[in-house]
Amino acid sequence: MKKPMTFLLVLGMLISLAACGGTTSRQNSSAPPADSQTTEATSEVSREQSEQPQNTDENESSNILVAYFTWADNTVVADPSSVDVDAATSASVLAPGNAAKLASWIQQEVGGDLHSIVVEEPYSSDYDECLDRAADEKADNARPALASHVDNMEDYDIVFLGFPNWWYTLPMPVLTFVEEYDWSGKTVVPFVTHGTGGLASTIRDLTAALPEDATILEPIGVYRPEVDGAQSAVQEWIAGLNLELPQEGNGQSQEEETSAMENTRRIWFSLDDGAEIIVQLNDNPAADALYEMLPLELSFEDFNRTEKIAYLPEEIPSDGSPDQCDPDVGSLCCYIPWGNLCFFYQDFRASSSLIPLGQVETGAEFLAQLDLASRVAVEAADGET
Repeated sequence: MKKPMTFLLVLGMLISLAACGGTTSRQNSSAPPADSQTTEATSEVSREQSEQPQNTDENESSNILVAYFTWADNTVVADPSSVDVDAATSASVLAPGNAAKLASWIQQEVGGDLHSIVVEEPYSSDYDECLDRAADEKADNARPALASHVDNMEDYDIVFLGFPNWWYTLPMPVLTFVEEYDWSGKTVVPFVTHGTGGLASTIRDLTAALPEDATILEPIGVYRPEVDGAQSAVQEWIAGLNLELPQEGNGQSQEEETSAMENTRRIWFSLDDGAEIIVQLNDNPAADALYEMLPLELSFEDFNRTEKIAYLPEEIPSDGSPDQCDPDVGSLCCYIPWGNLCFFYQDFRASSSLIPLGQVETGAEFLAQLDLASRVAVEAADGET
C-alpha cells in the first residue's frame, strides 16, 4: 500500500540523485565493468513499491520472503525514452530489473512476500557513475542507509536473497540489509545476476555476514544476457532445492489447484517487431468483456509518460468490477471515462476511474515501446477466443 509520504520521498530522491552522479570517482578502474554488473532495470516509481514486503494474497500468511536488490529501484531515469535499448550499458535501466525478474519467477514457484532493498540515496542512472560509486562503497566497506525495511523479519524462516555481482561481491546495500536483522536459524537461498565474472566472491562474502546457524542453500547465478530466458532454469533450480514449502491453506486439493492454474486466462500482445507481452487476466466482468473481444489489432500511444493507451472497438462494462485500482508497473487497466485500455509502465496512484483487467506475466520490458509499434495484435494466449 502506498503511503502518504510517497510524493515527498520521490522528490527527495530526485534531489539526492543530482548530487549522487558527480561526487564519486572510480577506485578500481582495473576491474572490468562487465563483471561489476549494475545491470538492473530502472523505474522512478518502482522505488515506491518496496517499503514493506508485498504479498500477492493479502489473506495468506507465509514464512517465505523473496528479497532482492536491483538498480531499478535505486535510481531515477529522468527521460526513459532517451535510453538506447540496444546499448548493453544503458538498456538495463529500463524496468523491470534483472534481479526483479528472477524474484517474480521465484515467487510464482514458492509463494511468499516480495521485498525490494532500496537505499536512501539513489544511485546515478549513468552506468559509469553508478560503477564509480559502487567501487567507492566497496573500497570503504560502506553500509549505505536503506529506505525500505522489513518489520516482521522474525516471521520468515526461508529468505530468497537476490542481487547483482557488483565488483565481484555483493552490493554494499545488501550487506546493510543483512546486518539489520537476526538471521539465526533461517534458511537463505541466494540468486545472483552477473557478467563474465560469475558468482565471484558473492556467496563467500554473504556467508561471512550471516550467523553460523543460518543455512545457505545452493545459489543460482544467471548471466545477464540470458536473464529473459531463464524462467525454466529458475524453476529447475527451485525443484532441486527440495524445500519443504508451506501449505497454501486455501482449501484446494493439488488437483484443484492444478486445474485452476490451467484454466487461468492469458492474453498475448504481439508487436510488429516480434516482441511479445503476456498478461494474466483478472476474474471480473470487465476482463471477461475484453477476452470476448479477441482477437484485436490495436494502436497504442503514450500518455503522461506513465502509460500506453489504446482504444477498443466496444465499451467495457464497469458493473461488477472493483471500485478502484492501484496500478503498478505491468498493470493492464481500463480507464472508465474514455473507455480506453491502459498499460502502465510506471507506477500510478490508486484511482476509482480505473478498472483492473490483469497483470503482465512476461514481457514487461517491452511496455515502454508499445507506442513505437505500427500495430499490436492481441489474442488469447492459448489460441482460443
